[in-house]
Amino acid sequence: MLSYLFGTRARLSALEKMILECVEHHLDSRLLNLWSRQIQAINKVQRLPQGIEVNFYRMKNGRPSFDEDLAFPNRTTELLAAKVRVEVCGVATLNAKIWCVRGFLFSIEYDGGSSYFEEAAGMDPKPEIRLACELTADLAAVLF
Repeated sequence: MLSYLFGTRARLSALEKMILECVEHHLDSRLLNLWSRQIQAINKVQRLPQGIEVNFYRMKNGRPSFDEDLAFPNRTTELLAAKVRVEVCGVATLNAKIWCVRGFLFSIEYDGGSSYFEEAAGMDPKPEIRLACELTADLAAVLF
């Protein structure tokens, strides 16, 4: 109950899943296993008020865990990995930035509140939602 009130549920929302799957479809095949394993390892999701940002953690013994076996080769301190445009057809548009920190998927940052889009993504039947992804960095790049 407390985790629900403070936005630390470990489950990804329907919108978050849609955005991360959109990015996944654009990744180089060499990265798909790491991407999938990182998402599966997320066990804490922190959502900021008004739906402006969501942060992903892999916790172990109450602390963030950084399993090197899961890290992308590109371990830039803060890396804008992708931009995703979400459109509820004919109604509204939301831009999302997907960030990695030191080789780990870390957050989705929205250009405005995501509440309407969260609601639309969870509707049954779901309205037509279009996503477009632009990769902005090479997660496979090894930087020195």
